[in-house]
Order: sequence, then structure tokens, then C-alpha cells
Amino acid sequence: MRRFAKVLAAVAGGAMAVAGLAAPAQAEVWSCTSFVNTTTNVAGARCAGGFGTYRVAAKCNSAHYPYTRTVVGPWKTKVSGHVGPYSLVSGDPQGCHVVQAWWQVR
Repeated sequence: MRRFAKVLAAVAGGAMAVAGLAAPAQAEVWSCTSFVNTTTNVAGARCAGGFGTYRVAAKCNSAHYPYTRTVVGPWKTKVSGHVGPYSLVSGDPQGCHVVQAWWQVR
């Protein structure tokens, strides 16, 4: 019986060590959409499924160097069961015109 208790304790300790080394769960969002409003010079994105963190990224063109650059909006967190909030970025403070948008997930 004593040997069984030692084996059981060793197995439990090994399981705890493996659990401590395991990678954390990865959140995932899906059903994301992005848009560009050329009238207001704003790009946005939001996600409707899953849970996790995302933001909008947009291609922004200007008449001076660098002629094209990527601008990004703030990271937003989507909770399970609700549509996520919009992540928005404007080209105006950057001195450029937003022409294309997509989302980034972390």
C-alpha cells in the first residue's frame, strides 16, 4: 500500500509539472469585418465571433515620403457572447488617405 501511495504521489507531481509547462490557452476571434470610409478618412474593424483581441490596420497613402504606410487602431477585446467594439483609425492625424483596411489578431 505504501508503494502505491508513492507511485500515486509521483504521478500527481509529474502531472502538475507538465501542467505548469503547458502553453496558455489561445483566444481566437472570427467573423471579422473591416471597412474604409473615404468621406471621413477612417478605417475600422470589428469581430462578431469567438473572444480575444484584435485591431484595425489600414494602408494610408500620402503625397510625400513615405508615400504609403500602415496605420493601426487601438487593440479591442471581444468577450464571448457579444459583438466586439469597433477599432478605428483616422488618416487625418497621420497626414494620409486611408485606402484599404484589414484586421490583426493577437
